[in-house]
This record gives sequence, structure tokens and C-alpha cells, in this order.
Amino acid sequence: MNATDSLLIPLIDAGPLTGLSEAALGARYRFWRDQDGVRHVFSVYPTEEAPDYPEALAIAVRRTPAGSIAVWAGKPGEAAVRAAKRNLAEEIHIHVFGEGGADTLRTLLNRRTLSTDPLALPPPVAAHAVAAGRRQAA
Repeated sequence: MNATDSLLIPLIDAGPLTGLSEAALGARYRFWRDQDGVRHVFSVYPTEEAPDYPEALAIAVRRTPAGSIAVWAGKPGEAAVRAAKRNLAEEIHIHVFGEGGADTLRTLLNRRTLSTDPLALPPPVAAHAVAAGRRQAA
């Protein structure tokens, strides 16, 4: 993992769109690579100005000297704004889903639907279940 990898969100900052980095539109779009190495284009918004698109993935992004880091992923809207503020993120990046593809990005939404808390962790594994699994493996 390098300095531009996100710690909990499996996305890597892949930089601005080629050819737009020096133009006015360069700051409006950014590539992110998923865990399969596929690049996806995201629109960049200040935290308070991010739209609430129905079929999209939002990531709260913190800018660092080493690059951008995704600190939260989920549905756009109020939850994204709250998560961005809670995580001191300066921007929200939004990927609007097309008709196909982006399954790896959709999984970031699916794991959040199990809980109303966007930062909820999965339930802990009981110690006795871990011990039982070790006994069966032995």
C-alpha cells in the first residue's frame, strides 16, 4: 500500500483526466482505481455542493500532500455530507453508474445497506466461534 491508497475503502487515487489537468475542467474530474485496477471517472464537488444522484456512488475524499485518500464510500446525499464532515474530508467525488459495469464500485454501496450507520463496522466474531473453527481445522 502506498501513500495514496485508502485505508478502508478499496480505491486508489489515479489522478486527473488526461488532457484536462491544466484546463479549468481538470479540477472537476478525477480517476479512481478499484481493487481490480479498473479506472473509473468521478466528478469532484466541494462537500456542501455535492448533488444527491439516485444511481451513484459517493466517496468522501481528504486531500493530503501525498494525494487524495477516500475515507468513506456510500450513497450520495445527506449521509455523504455528514460522513465528509465527520472525517474532515474536503471533497465528495461522485461516480454515476451507467447501464452496465462498475460491479466493484456497486459492492461499496451494498455493504452499507446492512446498517443505517454509514460508518458501522461488521459485528465482531465471537471468540468461541473462532476457537471452534480452529479445532475443526486441526
